[in-house]
Amino acid sequence: MGAETTAPRDRGGHLWPKDRFATSVDGTRVAYAVRGPEGAPPVLFCAGYLCPDNFWRDLAPSLARDHRVVILNYRGVGASSEAGGGDLPPQADGYTMELLADDVAAVADAEGLRDATVIGHSMGVEVALALWRARSDLVGRLALVAGPYASPLLTFYGSKIAAAVFPMVSITVPAFPRALTGVAMRALELPITLPVARAIRALGPHTPDEGMRAYRWHLSEVDPRTAIWTARGMHDFDPTPWLHEVDVPTVVVVGTADAWSPRSVGEDLVTMLPDARLVVIEEGSHGLPIEFPDLIEPAIRRLDTAAPSIAGGGGRPLLAAQ
Repeated sequence: MGAETTAPRDRGGHLWPKDRFATSVDGTRVAYAVRGPEGAPPVLFCAGYLCPDNFWRDLAPSLARDHRVVILNYRGVGASSEAGGGDLPPQADGYTMELLADDVAAVADAEGLRDATVIGHSMGVEVALALWRARSDLVGRLALVAGPYASPLLTFYGSKIAAAVFPMVSITVPAFPRALTGVAMRALELPITLPVARAIRALGPHTPDEGMRAYRWHLSEVDPRTAIWTARGMHDFDPTPWLHEVDVPTVVVVGTADAWSPRSVGEDLVTMLPDARLVVIEEGSHGLPIEFPDLIEPAIRRLDTAAPSIAGGGGRPLLAAQ
């Protein structure tokens, strides 16, 4: 299926205008942009939770010099429609990680891409793994950056409290009047949100303020139900039973100051993947792609020439110097 042109409602937050559209398996209209030379090795970016494209601001242009780079919006994010193709989120089960992976697959199919380097950040790590599971023909290599492989609520700040509280939140918030939840989302536009994020260690001192403005603006335009149901999709995803089957070269990048996806999560992931290496970035937080893109890009580029290893993962981590 080729790219389409009719645009759903746009929530903004773009660094790259989303001028192409593909239709996902359930009718969701997926917006995306393409950069880089035609016929060059493909790169698919899988963004984090409710992220438009701000975390790719450095990596995408650099990789696009010699790769065919695809930057997309998941359902309910940026210029893509809600699940099913409408303007309002229809139901909770439309925002699973498997369906978000279907969004990525629809874009890859529209562009005729195969054997791509798939880069996932934060929640995008789950989406990238779900994409390999559903469509291994699309995935030639994986770069998994600052993200969980299963429910982040179980490792959030090294505690399981969030997992215990979330079921109540996921039921009550969608039931609140949209006028009330909309005000709460719009408060995320305020400049104070970045200092607060640093104070609670969601982001680190190396996270640039200008790199987060588009994200804050975009969050204020996201439907609160989409936010909750996407979080539920993250919480329900668990690839642990089949991680040992992932047969593509993989790099797992973690930051030592990431409280949302701690270093230990990446270390565990590497031990379960057959062909994975760990890159540790000192002082890196959950905002790794815009904090230290110059340290992440070489690890991604090394995947271009990587061959599957029979030795398996769990090797000695590489420390990326600042």
